[in-house]
Amino acid sequence: MQIKHFVYAGIIALYGCTSNNYESRAWETAKSSTSNQTELTSFLEHYKLSGDSEKYEAACFLVSNMPGKHSAGENIVYDIDVVKSDSLISSLEESFLLKEESSFLKDYSFEQFLEYILPYRIVDEPLEYYWKQDCKRHFRSANMVDIIQAAKDINSQVKLNLSPANNGELPQSYSSLIRNGYGKCDDRSALLVMALRASGIPCSYEFVPYWGSSNNGHSFVSVILPDGKIYPLPNTDKVTNDAYLSRKTPKIYRKVYSVQTTEGRTSDVPDLFLYNDIVDVTELHQIGSRNVQISVDKSKTTDTNYLSVFSPAGWIPVASSTSTTFSYVGTGVKVTDDGKKEAIDLGDGIVYLPVQWKKGELFPVANPVVVTGNSVREISLDTFRCEKVVLKRKFPLNMRIVDFAKTMVMGRFEGANQSDFSDAEEIYRITEIPESKIQKVNISTDKAFRYVRYLRLKGTFSIAEFSVYHSDGTPVSFRPIACEAIQDDSAMMNVFDGNPLTYYQVGGGVDMWVGVDLYKSVRIGALGFAPRNDDNAIISTDTYELFYWNGEWKSLGRKKTEGDSLIYDKVPENALLWLRNLTKGREERPFTYENGRQIWW
Repeated sequence: MQIKHFVYAGIIALYGCTSNNYESRAWETAKSSTSNQTELTSFLEHYKLSGDSEKYEAACFLVSNMPGKHSAGENIVYDIDVVKSDSLISSLEESFLLKEESSFLKDYSFEQFLEYILPYRIVDEPLEYYWKQDCKRHFRSANMVDIIQAAKDINSQVKLNLSPANNGELPQSYSSLIRNGYGKCDDRSALLVMALRASGIPCSYEFVPYWGSSNNGHSFVSVILPDGKIYPLPNTDKVTNDAYLSRKTPKIYRKVYSVQTTEGRTSDVPDLFLYNDIVDVTELHQIGSRNVQISVDKSKTTDTNYLSVFSPAGWIPVASSTSTTFSYVGTGVKVTDDGKKEAIDLGDGIVYLPVQWKKGELFPVANPVVVTGNSVREISLDTFRCEKVVLKRKFPLNMRIVDFAKTMVMGRFEGANQSDFSDAEEIYRITEIPESKIQKVNISTDKAFRYVRYLRLKGTFSIAEFSVYHSDGTPVSFRPIACEAIQDDSAMMNVFDGNPLTYYQVGGGVDMWVGVDLYKSVRIGALGFAPRNDDNAIISTDTYELFYWNGEWKSLGRKKTEGDSLIYDKVPENALLWLRNLTKGREERPFTYENGRQIWW
């Protein structure tokens, strides 16, 4: 794999404080704690009396930047009120031991050491100071020459089950992650930072507050190199060329330990901007960043404007500006090694809504804009001209989902009257990529069969649903059956549970099949099947509602399907649209309707 380095341009001066500034701020902070003053002053006095100027400066750095640090939870407890002197001393001493022993750290500045090795916590995980010592037992690289290769080695050793079912709201402690082995991407990023720093590798926790083409956000880790460049790592233990950013990325921020300027800041800001220890590092990453100037109704704007991205729960601010110009805004470009598209009909760029924030609420100050590498295009609807739209999905068709469907090409359905299929006859063959949804195909044969199976010759065997129907459209009762290789696998029953989101998939070096025993010979009218899919196609049994943006989301009414699509008349032209499934599901994205197609943003 070709190593990609990203230039560390001057973002914010993280290290503008002198030792004297650290010292005065540290003692002021210690004395300000009403419940923990003794522990904090004891920690500072220990190193002031030690005669070691570097360790004293490090101690002052930790305490002076401690305000605001806390462990997440229902009842927030701030570090300044609970940290113990002995624990801080133990953590600091371990950091300096790394500084002496690490073959990597000799090339780094002391300021880099303070920010990217020394801190006793990563984000807002529960406090456990011993992780620097304990990580050495679990994560290690034999390579002590090439810092990038060492980081890759350790990244491959951080194994967490990232299943959505394991995603709790709160970050887990180090011991919980090691003991349980599961979490969310934020947990893995925090653990990886711990593992790398415990090996003397400076690194940072970085995050996308919210994707520009999908729900949710993301976090990952960047290695900080001595010359100020960075090397981002994919948030996976797989040794692949996977990109560390898999969706359109509007902004990237870094969690740091040092307190950033809070001058002029109020508490009436979006949640993201309440933090005093994040730095905008968008310009360091290859996401097509550009400066964006917007036309704002001055009667609506305040001292600070925001750019927000779409979420089904409401627009989410991801960038701020004290003017109408926003710096380093993502254009939708993704970092990939193969240039593969993310989804079908995905628009070129990211849609943003300029807003202001007042008393916990967002207020639009301009029309939505699409930011691309070449332009900023305003989405301004025409209420005097309307059009008919035909809608097929509520969420873009991800290429990953298409790849699942491809696995069914050349799969075939066979009917038989012998249980071993020795008299099997082909009744339907999948010759083209099937749609990513449950679909019916009519069967034109007069012959009756007791057994029907779906057969796929060698290769990946993947199917989500399988059903059989009489000629009048009613389902045929059956008993599931399967080939010997998979008949004892309980997950095989996912194929017959009526849920399009469950599936059975296994790598196949042999021919595999699943099927049904109809109890007696039956003339088959139709077959139902579905590839592994996202259940975001239009479903005939569900109820939908279409909205268009005109300063707010305005409804065009609720409907059920007409065949395999939804049809709406009198939709304003050039509008930003949003289709909601009122029956189920949570994945939804806005789109424009262009040349008879949904273009997703």
